[in-house]
Amino acid sequence: MKDYIYNKTKELLRFVVYILLPLTGGGWMGVSCSDMLEADSSRQLFEPGLNEKTDSVFYAYGIMQAMQQVADQYYFQNELRGDLVKTTDKATTHLRSLAAFKADASNKYDSVYLYYKVINNCNYYLAHRDSTLRTGKQNVVINEYAAVASFRAWSYLQLSRQYGEVPYITEPVTTIGQINSSTAMTPWETILAGEARMLENLKSHYTDEELSVPTFNRTTAVNIGTLNRGGDKLIYPSKCFVPLNVVLGDIYLELGQYDKAAKCYYDYLRYNGQLEAGSISVNYTTALSTSFSQYSPIFKNFTEWPVDYNYTKNATNATLGGSTWLNSFFHAAAPGDVISYIPMAVNYTTGKTTDVPAAFGYDYYTTTSGSDVSLDNSYTVPFNCPRTENIQVVPSQSYCDSARTATYYYYGDELSIAPYWDMKSVRLGDARARLVAQGTGADSTYVYCYKPSTAYILLYRNATVWLHLAEALNRMGYPDAAFAVLKNGLNNDLRNRYYYEVYQKDADGNFILDDDQNKVLDANLSHVDPDRHYLAPATYELLTTTLPFASDENSEIFKSAYIVGIHYHGAGACQDPYSLYRYRSVVGEKLADINAKFGLNLTQYTKQDSINAMEDLLCDEYAMEFAFEGTRFSDLRRLANHKNAAGLYGGNFGDAWLSRMLQNNAAGITTKNCYLPYK
Repeated sequence: MKDYIYNKTKELLRFVVYILLPLTGGGWMGVSCSDMLEADSSRQLFEPGLNEKTDSVFYAYGIMQAMQQVADQYYFQNELRGDLVKTTDKATTHLRSLAAFKADASNKYDSVYLYYKVINNCNYYLAHRDSTLRTGKQNVVINEYAAVASFRAWSYLQLSRQYGEVPYITEPVTTIGQINSSTAMTPWETILAGEARMLENLKSHYTDEELSVPTFNRTTAVNIGTLNRGGDKLIYPSKCFVPLNVVLGDIYLELGQYDKAAKCYYDYLRYNGQLEAGSISVNYTTALSTSFSQYSPIFKNFTEWPVDYNYTKNATNATLGGSTWLNSFFHAAAPGDVISYIPMAVNYTTGKTTDVPAAFGYDYYTTTSGSDVSLDNSYTVPFNCPRTENIQVVPSQSYCDSARTATYYYYGDELSIAPYWDMKSVRLGDARARLVAQGTGADSTYVYCYKPSTAYILLYRNATVWLHLAEALNRMGYPDAAFAVLKNGLNNDLRNRYYYEVYQKDADGNFILDDDQNKVLDANLSHVDPDRHYLAPATYELLTTTLPFASDENSEIFKSAYIVGIHYHGAGACQDPYSLYRYRSVVGEKLADINAKFGLNLTQYTKQDSINAMEDLLCDEYAMEFAFEGTRFSDLRRLANHKNAAGLYGGNFGDAWLSRMLQNNAAGITTKNCYLPYK
């Protein structure tokens, strides 16, 4: 059976297996009862036994087709309603109204119906699949069962972010009577708590191995079809699923249960890192280059390095590891650090396609080849698919300004105290913005973002898990641990990054005292430089016990060779112990910025102030790391909720903060009025 399935991979993503009635109700516009009960000709309705030891891969792929149908809505709701993009005069009315927070019931990208198609298919599977089936001692279905439960939890998480209160349905809806009785609105907190209980129940009964995503015995790329213009589209079957611990961690993060969120992220990272350390790596930097000025509107004024820039040292520093970050956005879906994506069909005749590439200026489904951005006689940028002049979405001024003015850290020519390099910094920009290009000559008016060109809707990357972990650690009261995720990564080298004092003792074990009867510090054994040793003792204890990323036991899983700081992706030599990218100064600069922007008139800063500032640093990192991937609005809303819950600066600081972040979209957007109309 499995051999047949994988010989027919092209058809799998087209299969809709047992498509149930889409959940609707009185508030849902444009869907009649007859529509609900009618199956279109492309669907196969059948009911194989879910209580038998047969491969139910068709059910899983049927749910994936429902995920394909929600993909564009998921993407545009998050990206257009964030602060990193803006619409052009070529944009459709649907995109413009979405970006301006004016979407109404007619908007193409506003339909809870699509999310409930996923949910109702999941509900049917979860209600009818026998999750206890075994071959010998091995449970042969539980990983697929957990994957379906995770799909449902992910769908409810998205509904809660975009709509707030929605109906909470956990049983399959198959009759008109059930549909009409399933319209009670439930607060998002209640829904997410219910989904967390379901996933926690699975965690309490099964091992990490049993709950890992299905692979269907395929660990290599699968060809799902040929594009109209030629070339194969590849997917990795395991990346079509959402790992249980990742979505459960996100649910806890949304609910403000930060310790539980951190534990889920740790469980995911440790298990997958134990299988293959490189699978959780974030070990590549995109180094700046003066060649960027030839095609990037962000780096157009960057034509030469500072005079003291050491080319050899910086080049060596920039080539650590493999190109895992950049690989994430390749057309052929090279593994990179991608955890989950929704792969769209290769053309209109084989399944559900996507509007996302076209909105950013890519004619993904054309029969025409040729794709380079026209620059000059010596330099072109390959963009993997033909371009169109009808660009509807471009980077916002806010994104461009942030990327352009970002600090870049580098090694200078001089040695200060051997063997330590003279560390420097300059506001040259964040190298991750190299994926934004602008042509010259006839192409000079067009700006292209590389990420959306591939028609893979990314859901999770390794960087997502690490940065969400940092967000949780910060709100747990460990902003220095969150900074470690940015600067060094949570790895076995953190033993050299925490502060501790060792005092000299005599031969009898007594402390040696100076003339003032103070204990004498042992400078050789102590870690007392607050810039190099920025982790507090309590933080290091957390990272070696409760969340033991830096423990001896896990030293081979979380190795510094694989895991470096996320900020390293675009900011140069920030990981060096002597780099100017330092916890105290970076957080201090952000504290002063917040104080000035919001007129807080603070003269002293508390730990809660520092936690809030660290959260803003993470928000900045999200902008550079996840721009144009379809996550921004959800990130902003979640952070605003954190700030409101913390009660700082009058209790509704999160709303003031969110309004400021989205001021170029619409005036006065808060966590109370940001929701889309329910339809």
